[in-house]
Amino acid sequence: MPFTQCCFWGYNGSSWPRPAPGNPIDRTPANDYQRLAMIEQSWNPTQPDPSPAEAAPPWSGWGLRLARTAWPILALTVAGLWLWSVRLWAAGQTTVSSNFLDVPYGVVMPLGYFAVAVLLVVRKPDDPMAILTSLTLVFLGPYLLTGVNVTVSQQPGWEVLARLLLIVGGILFFLFLFTFPDGRFLNRWMQRLTLFLAGVYALGMLLSAEAYGSFSAAFIPAAMLLGLGVQVYRYLRRSSPAQRQQTKWVVLGAVGPVLLVVNWVLLIEPGVYALPAEPLPFYLHQSVLAALGLLLPATLAISILRYRLWDIDLLLGRTLVYGALTAAVVAIYGLVVGGVGALVQTQDNRLLALIATGVAAVLFQPLRERLQRGVNRLLYGQRDEPLAVLARLGQRLEDALAPEQALPALVETIAQALKLPYVALATGQDEAQGMAAAYGRPTPHARSFPLVHQGATVGFLWAAPRAAGESFTPTEEALLRNAARQASAAVHALQLTADLQQARQQVIAGREEERRRLRRDLHDGLGPSLAAQLLKIGSARALLADRPEVAAQLLAQMEADTEGALVEVRRIVYALRPPALDQWGLAGALRVFAESYAGEALAVQVETPSSLPPLPAAVEVAAYHIGREALTNVVRHAQAQRCTLRLWVEDDRLHLTVQDDGRGMAGAARSGVGLASMRERAEELGGTLIVQGAPGRGILVTAVLPLNSGKER
Repeated sequence: MPFTQCCFWGYNGSSWPRPAPGNPIDRTPANDYQRLAMIEQSWNPTQPDPSPAEAAPPWSGWGLRLARTAWPILALTVAGLWLWSVRLWAAGQTTVSSNFLDVPYGVVMPLGYFAVAVLLVVRKPDDPMAILTSLTLVFLGPYLLTGVNVTVSQQPGWEVLARLLLIVGGILFFLFLFTFPDGRFLNRWMQRLTLFLAGVYALGMLLSAEAYGSFSAAFIPAAMLLGLGVQVYRYLRRSSPAQRQQTKWVVLGAVGPVLLVVNWVLLIEPGVYALPAEPLPFYLHQSVLAALGLLLPATLAISILRYRLWDIDLLLGRTLVYGALTAAVVAIYGLVVGGVGALVQTQDNRLLALIATGVAAVLFQPLRERLQRGVNRLLYGQRDEPLAVLARLGQRLEDALAPEQALPALVETIAQALKLPYVALATGQDEAQGMAAAYGRPTPHARSFPLVHQGATVGFLWAAPRAAGESFTPTEEALLRNAARQASAAVHALQLTADLQQARQQVIAGREEERRRLRRDLHDGLGPSLAAQLLKIGSARALLADRPEVAAQLLAQMEADTEGALVEVRRIVYALRPPALDQWGLAGALRVFAESYAGEALAVQVETPSSLPPLPAAVEVAAYHIGREALTNVVRHAQAQRCTLRLWVEDDRLHLTVQDDGRGMAGAARSGVGLASMRERAEELGGTLIVQGAPGRGILVTAVLPLNSGKER
């Protein structure tokens, strides 16, 4: 497919098929909230989040071969003409400035355009828009803006080539302005308008010098400003959020070369104002113009490196460092030779060149190190500053106002500090469990790092490399593992907070349930009984003088009712705390209970120290019920001949064991109500209950209850 047909002739706003709304292919969420909802509903950390099909498809076939052949021919032609023009400028053989005063505008700026152009064609050789942009940069900076076309046209026999290259470069710039960033025109009307403008421009370049001056003053500024307007319209109305992030810098950068062209056509070429004659003002003037011209390649580089324009990968650190270093050395050399020469008004270029070389040599190593750090930070974040990253993580965790805000802050900090496209945290011991926090879009090449706290896996940290096919360096892996250690503590703290909240809710629910039971017992039991007693007392007092025998019967009934009420009160009190504990203490109460089960078929032995330290009430109650339940299970299920209950305090913990020599415990008995009740009582106090046994070998029940937990409760 020919280049023009592939990129321009057939592209419009509706050329590319898009998934219809509701189509299963169209899974892209409309906003970040929908994206998060989709991830929460069905989360797979390695499943990519599909992007809109908005980029031009890869180029292939003979069109690609033609472009790969034409690009180096055109680029080398322009580069050769530029280098030849630089030599002519240096020798003072053109009307353009000499003595290297034009280094910023004539040398540094073209180098910037060449660097980004090569970057585009090397990293995206099959993308039509990338190739168009690369060719536009080759012609725009080194040929059109620097005046190389003027220098070439002044040489005998070169005017036709200069005019032809001027036509090609101008048309490329028009196409760039009207089709960036996806290679499509806004609509067919805009496509026809662009082709019309390109044709008019090409014909205008063939006019005589007098006619060309009037044509360029009227046509070129209007056409370029129209192209800028199209870019602004695209940005505001037609670009997706991802495209806006990628292209907003480029739209701003395109203003630079457009202003330079308009400045030349409307002001300099007609003679409205002349270039400064003095060396220093001229040097400053050219430096400002160079900075303005470098806006386009600089903003393209920002979009590529920071926002992945055209999905160009970022494995360019060393290239960027030495490219920037070369440009900086050239700039330093030009600054010293041009600036100092302009200040001291000297003609000794050898001395200035020697001084410039010395300054460049002295600044080379520190400048390289600074550029390396800057490029590394731009591409990889704070990868080389692990202490700063960990400190930043700690600070974000400290600044989190609520526990549930800690994990989102943590993944966001890791992603921003290392410039990773995706970071997520999953809780639990399964890698595929639900997500607790995520930043960015899931990618198919994400890696997991376990979150281990006190030997237990509490979750996983998912992180995706910066581009497909990349892998984390050992430094990055070590940094992510250290970040996972900090995250594990945060995840464990969040789980503890959730468990504590659940425990509090259970305590409140249990307390309210106990109050409800007490209210029911008092209202339904003691209340009616006491009301009846009050009525009988009134009746007995009324009958005491006239019918003493009836009054005596009522008093006898009252006595019986009072005994019943006393039994009810004892029942309620016993439900709150077994009275045996107040009467005999824990050891004595268990001994009395065990003796009630002892007989010829079962011998029960209770082993307790001579005295126990004061125990918290909650621990006493829990231990008493656990001991009672364990002894009851022995009598009901064990078919044992001997049972031993031991009770002692060690290391601020109350230990209780019940062991028998019965038939053991079958698997089905492990989930019985009695065992579950004993385990719940132990765990409520932060203790443990372990049941060990095998068929024919008896059962050993071991309960360990911390005394401090009982005191707090």
